[in-house]
Amino acid sequence: MRYIVSLIVFAVTLLSGGMSNAQPATARALVEAGAAAYVKDGASAAVQVWVEGSALQGNTQALSQANSLRQVEDFFGKPTSYEVVAENPIGSRSRLILFVINYQKGALYARFQAYQIDGGKWVTTEFKFQTEAANIFPQSVVYGHSGG
Repeated sequence: MRYIVSLIVFAVTLLSGGMSNAQPATARALVEAGAAAYVKDGASAAVQVWVEGSALQGNTQALSQANSLRQVEDFFGKPTSYEVVAENPIGSRSRLILFVINYQKGALYARFQAYQIDGGKWVTTEFKFQTEAANIFPQSVVYGHSGG
């Protein structure tokens, strides 16, 4: 019996470790993986997750987004959590995802575009951050469907 329990614990540990290295299966999972990396390990970790395998990988402008996130931290404190606000398909292989990064003293609003390349992997094609929701989210998201 002890052997069976040990075998189950080993299998679960092995599978969970393997799953953490897997590529995100959806555009939303890509956003969430980067956001979770940001909360846990900082801005550079987030940007590395978001640009891995994309045309933005190695792009100095994209990589400078980590500095922008650190500047937000100087103002709002450390990031504490994140939440996806909306996900919309733009064609069969593109997604636009709106999300919020919550800090100790404020929120950062983000717009993220992802594309599914051949083979099924989701990669980043654009991401932007703004401290004012109305400057980055559609009016219907910020003010509701009645407009502002």
